[in-house]
Amino acid sequence: MTAVRAKLDSATCDTVIAGAMRAWIEGDGIEFASHFTEDADLVNIHGMHVRGRQAIAGLYDMLFRSVFAGCGLRYEGSTRRQLSEGLVMVHMRMAVKICRGHLAGEHHALSSAVLAQNGNGWAIASLHNTLVAAPLG
Repeated sequence: MTAVRAKLDSATCDTVIAGAMRAWIEGDGIEFASHFTEDADLVNIHGMHVRGRQAIAGLYDMLFRSVFAGCGLRYEGSTRRQLSEGLVMVHMRMAVKICRGHLAGEHHALSSAVLAQNGNGWAIASLHNTLVAAPLG
């Protein structure tokens, strides 16, 4: 892979992550899931594993209408590493403000995302979120 190609792919990966985060902030479960591959895996901070774009859309649609309604998300990309041709690992730090329920308050997470390149560009093939103690910054 040439250096020019790698830079273009990194920018495209950033666009996918930014699109997914923007959809989360806007509370749009269908748009959030559209940034994932059809057979994607998502593991939330509680260890709940969801597989498939449709399941991700359904779960987040419900969450955005309930516990995440009106809540906030901040994120910053931290590292990116190419695993192989067409696969990139991205780690990002997040701060999620939950507005209601037993988890109300701000929580910090480290997210690991594997992005896969396919005929339609890049998409998230796997996203795993882990709570951490340290805040952003």
